[in-house]
Amino acid sequence: MRHKIVRSALALLVLSLLFTAPRAQQSAPPFNDRVELYQALLDLQNPWTVMCVAAHPDDEDGTSLIVMRRKFGAHTVSLLSTFGEGGQNAIGPELYEEMGAIRARETMAAAEIQGSEPHFLGLKDFGFSKTRDEAFKFWGHEEGLRRMVLEIRKLRPDVIITNHSTTSNDHGQHQATALMVVEAFDAAADPNKFPEQLKDGVTTWQVQRLFVRMRGNAAANDSTSIITIDPNEKDPVRGVVYAEEALRALQQHATQGPWPKTFVEYATRFRAFSGQPGGTPGQLPMIRYSLVREAKGAGPLPAQNLHNFLDGLHLSKEVADEIEVPTITPDSLMQSIETRQLTVGVLVTAFRRGLYGLSSVDEKDRHRLRMMRGRLERAIAAFAGVNLNVDVAPQPVTPGSSATIAIKIKNNGEHPIELLNCGSSLRQTENPEKGNDASLTAKTVSEKIGTGSMRVTTVTAEIPVRTPVNVPVSTHLYEPSGLGNQFDTRCLIDIENTNVDLRVLTRTDVAPPVEIVSVTPAPASVITDQAPERSARIKIPFAVTLINHQSVPFSGQLVALDGTFGNPINDMPLKLAPGQKRKETFLVDGPVTHIKNNSIHFLVKDARWSSSLADVPIFATGARVAPSLSVGYVRGFDFSLPQALNALGVDSKELSVEDVKTADLSKFTSVIVDNRVYESKPEVIAVNQKLLDYANAGGTLIVFYHKSDEWNPNPQRNRPQLAPYKLILGGERVTDENAPITFIEPDHPLLNSPNKMGQEDFKNWIQERGLYYPREWDPQFHALLQSNDPGEAPLKGGLLVADYGKGHYIYTSMVWYRELRGGIPGAYRMLANMISYGRTN
Repeated sequence: MRHKIVRSALALLVLSLLFTAPRAQQSAPPFNDRVELYQALLDLQNPWTVMCVAAHPDDEDGTSLIVMRRKFGAHTVSLLSTFGEGGQNAIGPELYEEMGAIRARETMAAAEIQGSEPHFLGLKDFGFSKTRDEAFKFWGHEEGLRRMVLEIRKLRPDVIITNHSTTSNDHGQHQATALMVVEAFDAAADPNKFPEQLKDGVTTWQVQRLFVRMRGNAAANDSTSIITIDPNEKDPVRGVVYAEEALRALQQHATQGPWPKTFVEYATRFRAFSGQPGGTPGQLPMIRYSLVREAKGAGPLPAQNLHNFLDGLHLSKEVADEIEVPTITPDSLMQSIETRQLTVGVLVTAFRRGLYGLSSVDEKDRHRLRMMRGRLERAIAAFAGVNLNVDVAPQPVTPGSSATIAIKIKNNGEHPIELLNCGSSLRQTENPEKGNDASLTAKTVSEKIGTGSMRVTTVTAEIPVRTPVNVPVSTHLYEPSGLGNQFDTRCLIDIENTNVDLRVLTRTDVAPPVEIVSVTPAPASVITDQAPERSARIKIPFAVTLINHQSVPFSGQLVALDGTFGNPINDMPLKLAPGQKRKETFLVDGPVTHIKNNSIHFLVKDARWSSSLADVPIFATGARVAPSLSVGYVRGFDFSLPQALNALGVDSKELSVEDVKTADLSKFTSVIVDNRVYESKPEVIAVNQKLLDYANAGGTLIVFYHKSDEWNPNPQRNRPQLAPYKLILGGERVTDENAPITFIEPDHPLLNSPNKMGQEDFKNWIQERGLYYPREWDPQFHALLQSNDPGEAPLKGGLLVADYGKGHYIYTSMVWYRELRGGIPGAYRMLANMISYGRTN
């Protein structure tokens, strides 16, 4: 007769809490153990999965994910359309795929705090957009929907929540994601939609409910079902407010900071940003969601205003016959932990009575039984004091090499346990059910582990030669294994005469034997008198950083190839010790087919193989500069500006805040304040008058773009007017990189000397024209350029210039840094004009 986890099993767990006579009082477990035990019991009450869908990293509703996980015990996942690679980097020079790789890791770190699992659709973040049509132009509407449907079918959420609404007019990628969620709600359950996905365990899946977050103080009609999440509620076991944990998760997204450092600051800023002032000081407003879609046959919400997305849902009869979810009050949970009334024996009894009859339920419901079985096994291990940890060495691994997996089992419990066997397999991070056929030695053991003892078992993995490489992650970001692989380690342990299967996933990267870590300069400018479309000889010194990931020495060559036809330019010998990282100077000296739209390929190879290709664009600036220039600059987050100044061949020096304060700035013909310096180096605000005095005395002060909330005068943040005349920034952007440019004052010297600017200089731009355009400015400023996105009013503040005393002041909100980094000749010509301004006839 088949046993089930029904009233006689997990119901026993509840009865033990409520009616078991107290045992002798034991000391409370340490904080971390208490949290683990509480969560393990909470997990046994909730067989449901909640998914949060968002467009970019940090768009997810971390507070609601934390509440659903930490308060209600739901399985939670986040699904992000992109890696966020199109945004701005608040802490470093990385952009595009390099930043996407960082943001993926930041999202993983945030998810660790949220208790959720992050997943990505891998659609390209091409920068800010204003309509969903523009997003679908890059993504493909059908392709985006196909990817979302596949993830829903694989992850099988019961409820989906999203911050994005189809009725909003915010970021176009938010709008597109919102529409795809609504469409996927039905499409994932339709066998006629993307039928090619229905294999290898993937089935159709019907989400039960879809909730969309209500913004600000938006009112709901009387018939709308509302879920209200209280972010100010305190976690009873962790002792912190749920939103405090959400802030800690948000702070992991460092490239999108700076974030508030305290919860009070967070609450104040959030209220101001969301248009919900007032309320209790130091507290966040309630989070409200409205029910917008509901599956036919889904359990109705039992009331209109609730606090749990899952209220009223019911299991299918087949699943309900196999598991019964206990209801335990938070007080009972705390009591069980503090007094140890709930013993591991109760959980073992429940486990023995339930076989989780997988064969008796539909394939699409088996995941729920597997999840609950795994949760019960983890609860048994937690209360038995059994810890399983896994270390993989080396990190990263390389194809064709061996990895040693150290499996550590610690018994902190009151009774001996027996380790029966352990094994491990290599799987893709984004598809953990798919293996990479790593050849492993699964060590079968039968070993007793006494109380207070630890045993270390090793498993050797032979990494197949064809294992996909994902290092550097930026190069492989959009590939199935781009975020690495996982060693899936499982150990069968006898706990109180019951075989418990414990599982640990350990992420690992797979690197080429020798990796090209970086090449500078990138892009590389070529000084030539020949037309850039013609063949030329180049001579460029590059700094190439390499690392040998192997455990054996490497002896081979570093090769430079013409990027168009792959013709060799030249090479140099390369020797690296095991594990060695070294920077080499490689003089690339030889012919290339042409300069324009070409690049140099760098390749590491030996007699057996070649790997680790790095590509560096080359270009000719075609820019002239005034003679005898000396440029000082306060660098922002990246190195685009100093590399561009080097490419122009001008003398330049990076200035620290102390330099600005104490140095004689008059020796510089111009000084540049780079992107967002007043935010990244707020100490500059205190010495800004020195910069203005420099311009007033005859220098040229150039300021690149800033955000409005880090530029505009703000007494509360001790920020005065930073420009010599009134200059107020707005939030307007020109996101179409091909938007037309109008020369408002075509004869102005800044547009004509030493380089006459024309429409050709604004072709082939990257991602956008400009950000945070000025909204108001003093008549002293001359607005030289005008641009706008289709259907919108012209923005005239992209390049402002004013005389100030004996010198000049230039403010530009155009994204020169992206264009300089991309090797756009027009950006170099305009930079040359800015640093030459006032120095030419």
